Amino acid sequence: MAVGIQPSMSHRPHDVVDRIELSPTYEEDQTVWIIVRSNLFKSVDGGENWQRITNGIDNQTPNNLSDLDMFAQSKDILFLSTNGDGIYKSQDGGISWQKVNQGLETLKIDSVVISPNDSNLVLAKGTEGGLFKTNNGGTNWTSVIDENTKLTAVAFLPNNDSQIILGDNKGNLYLSEDKGENWQIMGNSPDNNLINALAISPNFANDKMILIGTDKGIFKSVDLGKSFVSISEENLDNNIRDIVIKDVENNSLKIFVSTADMGVFQSEDEGENWKKINQGLTKDGQADEFKVPHFYELGIPPTFSQDGVIFVGGFNGLFKSQNSGETWQELETLSGGIVANLGISPNYKNDSTLGVVTYVGNAYLSSDGGNTWKTINKGLEPPRFTRQFNFTGQDPRRFFDVAFSPNYESDGNIFASVLWENFLRSTNRGQNWQIVGLPGAKGQSLRGFSIVPSPGFAQDNTVYVATMYGLIMRSTDGGQNFSVMSAIDSYKINEPLAIVISPNFPTDKTLYASGVKGIYKTTDEGKTWQATTEKTPLENLFYFQLAISPNYESDRTVIAGTEQGVYISKDAGETWVKLTNTSYGDNEHVQALAISPNYENDQTFVVSIRAKGLFKTVDGGETFEKIGDNALTFSRMNNIPYRGQAIQFSPSYAEDNTLYGFGGTNTEIYRSTDAGNTWETITIPVNTNDNYDLITWGSLFFLVYRGPIARVVAAAVVAIFSYFILGYLGLEKKLPLSKLQIKLIGTFVTFIVAFLILFKL
Repeated sequence: MAVGIQPSMSHRPHDVVDRIELSPTYEEDQTVWIIVRSNLFKSVDGGENWQRITNGIDNQTPNNLSDLDMFAQSKDILFLSTNGDGIYKSQDGGISWQKVNQGLETLKIDSVVISPNDSNLVLAKGTEGGLFKTNNGGTNWTSVIDENTKLTAVAFLPNNDSQIILGDNKGNLYLSEDKGENWQIMGNSPDNNLINALAISPNFANDKMILIGTDKGIFKSVDLGKSFVSISEENLDNNIRDIVIKDVENNSLKIFVSTADMGVFQSEDEGENWKKINQGLTKDGQADEFKVPHFYELGIPPTFSQDGVIFVGGFNGLFKSQNSGETWQELETLSGGIVANLGISPNYKNDSTLGVVTYVGNAYLSSDGGNTWKTINKGLEPPRFTRQFNFTGQDPRRFFDVAFSPNYESDGNIFASVLWENFLRSTNRGQNWQIVGLPGAKGQSLRGFSIVPSPGFAQDNTVYVATMYGLIMRSTDGGQNFSVMSAIDSYKINEPLAIVISPNFPTDKTLYASGVKGIYKTTDEGKTWQATTEKTPLENLFYFQLAISPNYESDRTVIAGTEQGVYISKDAGETWVKLTNTSYGDNEHVQALAISPNYENDQTFVVSIRAKGLFKTVDGGETFEKIGDNALTFSRMNNIPYRGQAIQFSPSYAEDNTLYGFGGTNTEIYRSTDAGNTWETITIPVNTNDNYDLITWGSLFFLVYRGPIARVVAAAVVAIFSYFILGYLGLEKKLPLSKLQIKLIGTFVTFIVAFLILFKL
């Protein structure tokens, strides 16, 4: 491992920042764009704070954002490519986006590049091959290289839109001298190695320098790619991910290179010598497990010569240097403090209680509708999970779900689920927690738990837990013990299983859940499940949100939100009807779904539509109206496996018109008190420290060191026992010592021997 890069196993969630774009006026506006785990984020303060951008990006698959490019002369014009939904364009600095797919022969695009001098000239590489071009800013695309050619790198020559260079997976370099209309092979990389990166000197008119990066190193050409020489060094990681050449002053150049394993290198003499600049960069062993790079794209603003700012994306996050790479700081992008789920007390009308869990580290409780908050982590201190005080791995408090007991007013029970095999239970309104281990099942992964308490919890003490891979577990003693009930075939993707329970569960024993054949139903408490959507369009869908009518006994209504719109069943899942002629479109991706607790009377439910915002119906889905604010995102973060129900009604909605939601980049929730028309953002003060009182510290100390403590006590008991035994042996008559001296010496020797044996020394 390279000196200066520290391995880290504590970072969750992995940010995996693989695309970076900086404003051409970065010095004034400090604007940074990144793609992080297929979420599009924007910062206007150099990466300190982030906003999630979704307005207009209606991609059907949440995890397919592939590339981003900004026009070099205006921060207002951006193109975004996806691996399955084509290309989006923004002309207002990313406030809104529109699809620009006319003429594309495939919607699987892995890269998009704008000419530095003409925002109308854009090239797009197909994920599986081919190259597309637009001369009119995306209004129409034409194919200029067929799909049999897999391109891997694109670069425009400086100050010359007519000349463009491409690299492919066989090491070929192509040249166009007519703005991409026609192409010819100009050369090859040594040994025909796949070209990962391509950079052209800002002084190309004079030095003719082209650099290519492969997984075998860096190569330089000064004759338009006809020949290349290696400029790699022995200490340089040869798996090159990105190359940036900067004209610093007096036509002198600095070359920066990011590498898959060793981070960032710099050369000030056109590659003759390289300096490793890695202090502060961190790595994570999981990148090696997944066989992906530790480091990706570089971002260097035009003002580098003045401010020394460099960004580099990595598996472990986004790093920034403000001194030309001498030292790096990791920036928080995809925060562990994002809200994983929100729970509302069933007695909200009287107690105004909310519970929130973050993706990593904290549980919070509010007793005044979200105005003030307290941390409720007692009993969840890391040593209780790790059995160590100085644990350096990931924080084990990785939350997936939170739920209140339906009988919370009387029993004070709150439930939560956390990383892998642990269910959490508080019986005193969050004052402390009990950690309950969950049983495993052969071939099943315990991950991404959803929690569903029985509506009759006061009588049956029943609570269900479902994993994202379809394993169903049940407790009938209030969450103290669980047993495996069954398993539903479920897609193994980073998407939690959707599950709802009948409000009449004590009598009808009914639950609904999602799986590989769409929506499943059980009427025997989860022992067996039947697919209700087999051989229907729902069978082939992946992403589900489910809601069940509070008046299910009478109206038999279940609602499903999918990536292809909203479906409704009014006969307990026997048949499903798609809601059409809606104000948001017919085949839109539903990111969140919630039904009014007063549905029998108000026929109200709310859906969050990807790229379009919130819509509400008050006639059971016949018509919808737009509500809320497009600046807010009501959905779970893409590619993060937590259960979050991003919109929820107050149980007393009929009186208070209150809804809650979440989906931002910070520890915050949204609240509406006018039936969803307007929303306010409530920021939750973040707790970053675990402060232990004396009793907690003592209990944790005993928990962690109970083995050694037990051994010391055992040795002491043996020694005390020997003290009395020696008193009866009468050794003082045979030795020139008093009886007390013999007892003390013998006891000490016995203690030492017992201590050594017990500790196996």
